[in-house]
Order: sequence, then C-alpha cells, then structure tokens
Amino acid sequence: MNRHIACLLNSSDVSRKLPRFTLFRNTSALRATALARRIALPLPDSTRVICAFVWSCMLACCLISAPTIAQNNPCCGPHAGMGCFNQECNDTVCLLDPFCCSIAWDERCALEAGVLCQACRSTTECQVPIPDLDEMNSCGIAIPQNCENSMDARALIPGLKFGGQAWSTDIDRDVDWFEIWLDTPQLLSIEMWTTGSIGVAILDDQCPPTTLAEGVDGCSSITRACVPAGRTRVVVRSILFDNISCQDERSHYTIQASVTPCTPVRLINDRCDMALPVNVGQTFADTTNATSENTWLPTSCDDGAGLAFTHDAWFTFTAHAWGIFQVNTCNVLTFDSRIAVYSDCGGDLLACSDDACDGDGAMAEFEMACGETAFIRVGGWGVGGPITLSIEPVSTSSCNCPADFDSSGEVNSADVGLCLAHFGEMGGPLDLNGDGEVSSGDLGIILLSFGNCPP
Repeated sequence: MNRHIACLLNSSDVSRKLPRFTLFRNTSALRATALARRIALPLPDSTRVICAFVWSCMLACCLISAPTIAQNNPCCGPHAGMGCFNQECNDTVCLLDPFCCSIAWDERCALEAGVLCQACRSTTECQVPIPDLDEMNSCGIAIPQNCENSMDARALIPGLKFGGQAWSTDIDRDVDWFEIWLDTPQLLSIEMWTTGSIGVAILDDQCPPTTLAEGVDGCSSITRACVPAGRTRVVVRSILFDNISCQDERSHYTIQASVTPCTPVRLINDRCDMALPVNVGQTFADTTNATSENTWLPTSCDDGAGLAFTHDAWFTFTAHAWGIFQVNTCNVLTFDSRIAVYSDCGGDLLACSDDACDGDGAMAEFEMACGETAFIRVGGWGVGGPITLSIEPVSTSSCNCPADFDSSGEVNSADVGLCLAHFGEMGGPLDLNGDGEVSSGDLGIILLSFGNCPP
C-alpha cells in the first residue's frame, strides 16, 4: 500500500516502515519474508532445516546473481532489471526485500534505496526551494502527535510553498500538521522537496484518521488523492527515528499544494461507523476504492508476514443464535486478504486472520451471544478488489431453541450426536444447564426438547 499512516505516526524500525504493498509482492516477496520469519518459530527439526535451506538458497541467489545482472542498473531509480550496480546498496535492500533482486528493481525498491542507501541520499542533486511561508513554531520543542491535539495545523494555500523542519531523536519525532478546506471535491496534490527521510500523508478529517494517500521523501515527490469537500489534513514527519537536529539540512522540507476538479469514488462502508449489515451466508463486495483506516491490531495477529491492513471495508453481523461463528474470504481472490473482528468501533478484538485458507484467503472464528453485534473488517496487503465474505455457524444454539445446536429449526438426533461428540468439554453453547460441562444433564434437556422449535 501507500505506507499506512501508522508507519508514519507509530512505527520505529525500518523493516516495518518498508513493507511490500503491491499485488505481485503479495505472492512472492511477502511470502519469502514470511518464510524467513517462520524459521524462528518452534518447528520440527526436518521442517526447520527445509525452510532454512529454501530461504538461504533464495537469498543467496539474490545477493550473488544480482550484481552480475545489475552492472548497468541504477540503485536510486526504478528499472526492469534485477538488483542494482552499487554492491552495498544492492545487498542492503535485497536483504530486506528479495523481490528487488529476484523480479525487478521497481519504484518501491528505489524508495527503499532512498531511505537505506547512502549513495541515494546525496544532497548535491536536490535543491529545496525557499518557502513562501516558513514554520513559526520553535524547532526542537515537542509537538503533540495525536490528531486530537492538532489545533495548530497550518492552513495550506494552493500555489504557496510552506517550509518546516521534521527533526527527530532516538525516541521522538516532530509532527507537522496542515489542513485545507475545499468547497467541492478536488484532486489534492502535495509536492515535497527534502534531502532527508521525511514522509507525507493525506488524511481525512476523522480522528483517528483514514489515510487517503501516502508518500515518502524525494526531490521532488508528489502525493495525490481525490478528496471530498470540507476539511482535509496533511501530516509531515521524519520516517526514521534518528538524531536529526533542526540545524541539520536533512530536517528541512518544503511542500506545495495544488488542486484540480475530480469525482471521489469511495465505498459507503469505508469506515467502521459506516459499516454495512450482513447475515449468515455469502456477501459480495469490492474493496478496490477502499481507503485504509488506522485501527489497531495486536502482534498476536501476525501470522508471519506482518500486520499491514489496507483498503479495508467494514460490516456488522448480529447474532441470531448463541455460539461460535466463522467468517472467511476463502473463495478465489485476486489479492491477499485479511480479516479482523471487533466488539465495536475501537472496541475489543474478537478474532483475526491472515492466511488461514489455501491461497490468499483469511478465516477466523468468534463467539457471540444472542443479539450481540460484531464489526467485521476486511482488507488486504496494499491492494483491494472483488471479494466474497462468508459467515457460517460452527457450533451454535438457537436463541429461542437452545437445544437446536445445528440451527435446523428442529431438535432431533443430529443434536444428540453433537452433544455426544462434545461430551466432557467445558462450557460453550452445548452446556445447556450451565454447570460448566457438557454432560448427561445437557443430554436430558435435549431429549426433553425433541421436536420442532417454537416460532
């Protein structure tokens, strides 16, 4: 994806700031990175040896063959060939991102080189324009980073150049907030000049914000988004935690906004507070035009390829039975999908999944009580597309007919079979008498309830 705003506002290590977010990387480099991470997990000895061997071979191929292929390939710009001519830069980037030395050195590889390689950080080729309006805040004084405390945002005026300093330390980074008010939808372009590792993001007016577009340093770089009428915010800050003082030229930047008419295309369920209701069964959606909401995921949701979650759409599901439900995107996809289930907007995480299905599908199970509503977030790795969301009961009891475990509308021998299959288990929807265990007492309730469920 255009790097998620969390990378600009929260992340502190390079590997999390430079994830791969293109369709091709979903099926190649991300999987290679995931494989490398899984080597560290407690695998059987034979599996660990095989994984390590495969990864070592792939990395060796990248680092050994690429220099021969890349003798005439620049490091600081994109090209079709693999790798780049600067050996140190080649090895540094390809260790992080094998795609660059196994497929092509594309725009993302060039951006990574711009951050990681000294050869691409030369300041002699970049002339940062003198701004028309410079930053008034005293440099070096910590500015609140939370969007709720961005009242001192500077008003962007199209055509005028605004200057600032994105200083940073080992533990803190300056955040500069801008905003622009528009009467009609416009294509907002933010051009930035800098010699430092500075990022820019275009955000909506919500808090926490949704990232509409994101870009990194360049001389010059342009970040664009078609934004709706009203207020749009822009945030600028250092990408890396580093000791860069206000006097260091790398902390200086100049940005300039321009606008042209456009027609924004946005999902009606693009945010959690805009979630669409869905029921048991299949629901078709298209997340191509979805933006990326800054909603947290814990590290426990990392299945081996990070926590990136972009182009997300939101749905609500209200349980008409009590028990465990499954949500999945296991049908054939054109992109790598991800699922998270929350108790509410900004509430507790109930379940999450990245690669639980064969292919690129996700699958998660979560427990619901009668009448409860869950918020289901469906997204991908940097891209969106057509998707089928499936919700099915796994082990549930009807709200008005608790002994109907399979929700068939009738208590019968199938429910007896389910009870016997789970005999001795602790709690759950099959524990009808609530004594903490599926036992003969629950079987007796089933037998007494035989027949059609009440309407």
